[in-house]
Amino acid sequence: MTSLTWSELRIRVARLGAALEVVVRSDPEVCGLSGTDFRLSLHHGGQGDCSVGALHLIDCPNELVLMEFERWMRGAGHTLEA
Repeated sequence: MTSLTWSELRIRVARLGAALEVVVRSDPEVCGLSGTDFRLSLHHGGQGDCSVGALHLIDCPNELVLMEFERWMRGAGHTLEA
């Protein structure tokens, strides 16, 4: 798995926000989204966290956090772009 750039990570989070119909927070240092039963936050420094269902990741590599969050979305029946 090749490492995504910060710009690519922000674009992926924006797409996830659109799929979940929630507002995405994005600034030069942090991007993320949240809803009634989930929260995702990625940091420019490379570590992020998310909380959804039984999944709680704290200070994990951004790409791992994003991958696990996307796995949860698929399991919850959300369709993600390829």
